[in-house]
Amino acid sequence: MVLQIGNAQTLVSLTRDAANQNYRHFLNLLSGMVLGKAATRFGKRLNAISTIEGGDRRRLHIHALIDCPRDDLLGSFPTLIKQAWRRTQWGHGQIDIQPGADAGWINYISKFRDKPVYADAIDWENYHNSDCRV
Repeated sequence: MVLQIGNAQTLVSLTRDAANQNYRHFLNLLSGMVLGKAATRFGKRLNAISTIEGGDRRRLHIHALIDCPRDDLLGSFPTLIKQAWRRTQWGHGQIDIQPGADAGWINYISKFRDKPVYADAIDWENYHNSDCRV
């Protein structure tokens, strides 16, 4: 990303921390769009799990499973995802949304390849599962 300060431009590289923060912002935006005031008033969040891939000369990117909590939004959920993602600082234009994730998608996002440190690839800071009572 190019950062403009006055007349000077600086190339800024995406770090894992910045990717994590950007994804958290995206989830907050999307949660607000889908869950309304309950997202801010009561801290309601969408169920989501993601992995961060890339680094070492490969563009950092995120693979995610995000649960659409309302059947009436199933048709418009991909559009809401795109709108929320574009509102983030690092929202890259390449968005691939696959409704109805299956075991193949789960295997793909959890693959070892492209994850320099596999244990760090799962984004536990932004993980949320309201059904899990641990």
